[in-house]
Amino acid sequence: MSRMIHLSGQAYPLRYTVNSLCILEEKMACGLDQLLKTSFSAVRGLLWCALSDARPGLSLSDAGDLLEKHLKEGGSLGQVARILALALEDAGFFHPGRGEENPPSP
Repeated sequence: MSRMIHLSGQAYPLRYTVNSLCILEEKMACGLDQLLKTSFSAVRGLLWCALSDARPGLSLSDAGDLLEKHLKEGGSLGQVARILALALEDAGFFHPGRGEENPPSP
């Protein structure tokens, strides 16, 4: 079951894959740790990445348009960033509080 995000009255499934995250890191010229900062570019990129599996033709600009419409309707950037971070956690790519010194148990 994938996490959903609601933007402008429509629900979208969020799914991160290794390939989509690699493509995003290449496009943004930075790693996932840098993308987890709440900036417009990072949130737009993470939104695009999470939606690209279900909507392969979606561009970064299209993701920005969805985000802009959401903000104009009273949504917040932080809210979207939190949902995207949860989707990353669901996918196993991001675990808050777990650093290099605390590797996952086998």
